[in-house]
Amino acid sequence: MVFSPTSSVRASCLELIRQSGSVAINISALEKFSNEIAQSIHSNQSLQVAEWDTDGWHYTGKTYQRRKYQNDELYELMRMERVGLYILSMDAINFCFWPSSSCSAKNGLEYEHLAIALRKVAEMDDASDNRQEYTGSGDSNTFVQAESSYVLSPFNLAALTSKKLQSLLQPHFPPSSESIVYGLPGIDVRCRLLNELGKGLLDHHNGSALNMISKANQSADSLVKIILDTFPGFRDYVDKESWTNKNNSCDWNAAKSSTSVIHFYKRAQIAVADVWAALGRCSTSSQKCHFTDMKLITTFPDYRVPQILRQVGALQYTPALAAKVDNQEELDEGGVDEVSIRAGTVVAVEEMVELVKKRLTDIAESDSSEESKENLYKLLEDVSAVTIDWYLWQRGEKQDRLNLLGPHHRVRTTYY
Repeated sequence: MVFSPTSSVRASCLELIRQSGSVAINISALEKFSNEIAQSIHSNQSLQVAEWDTDGWHYTGKTYQRRKYQNDELYELMRMERVGLYILSMDAINFCFWPSSSCSAKNGLEYEHLAIALRKVAEMDDASDNRQEYTGSGDSNTFVQAESSYVLSPFNLAALTSKKLQSLLQPHFPPSSESIVYGLPGIDVRCRLLNELGKGLLDHHNGSALNMISKANQSADSLVKIILDTFPGFRDYVDKESWTNKNNSCDWNAAKSSTSVIHFYKRAQIAVADVWAALGRCSTSSQKCHFTDMKLITTFPDYRVPQILRQVGALQYTPALAAKVDNQEELDEGGVDEVSIRAGTVVAVEEMVELVKKRLTDIAESDSSEESKENLYKLLEDVSAVTIDWYLWQRGEKQDRLNLLGPHHRVRTTYY
């Protein structure tokens, strides 16, 4: 049987949550929350999900300039290659910002700070008019390679050092104070993952992000699999056998077919969703990133989405687990509690997608306005685990800034 990462996530999480003793899904609360979202979509005639770079955090290549091919197809391919490398780099190191290097000050670093810093690093040679030749082909059916002046080129990523990475990012973070610091924890691990990214692209995909993407043949599920097969750092799974004996955890080849493995693949899936959002969803320049099976991608089980689901009562923890989370105790990475929270998040969002679509269908069928009804049916097509995840994450970020959320679960992990 061919391994499907997204199907494995759904099936293994559903099986676990049916057996879980520490996390439960409150269907009544989930239905109420889903109805609220559907009603809001109807009222606003919109999914209310910000586009990929609405806030200006991410690198888009819009300021990328090269006179030698400014107006032809190669220019657009080079821009897309740079954006693809930015996305893969960002999602390779997008995890666990909360640990602080200070005993007295908390770490204020958030996703947006890293995204902006990496964007500024990516823009460093945007306006360069060097005469370096590209490697590869301008044929959209093959590939291009980023110029060596691009900091995030595979060659540069493969040779990156921790010291260099720190020097590139830190100047772009907000200034620290006595009560709050802005620093990227685990710099050595993040550098290793970027080295792995660069080397994997060079060894397996001709040093080209677009070459890797094109091998998926417009399939999001296939691209997740390619990422997992190429880059070990994205292999986000837990073998239940390790709960009784840590030496029993299976390797990657065995994990694909093992019935004891719980699959998540948060960073691999979000990388594919980011590629789709940045280069496929609203772009007409290339078909490479117009994935035809985006609905197969699951929610991205991290800490923010379960935090929101718990707040509205849709996810319920046992008193013992609730106390650990509320007291900000660190959970064991890959332990029963952490895995149950993540699995519950996947299953809850899957159920939410169906509930929101059902409610929107009911609203559309009873709507007297043909224009409103037609628009709702169009919006229905865009309701998926990805767009619901974006909605929940963006809602969570806003509420967190207003201190309206309770604590999230804490785990020292490289997976989210």
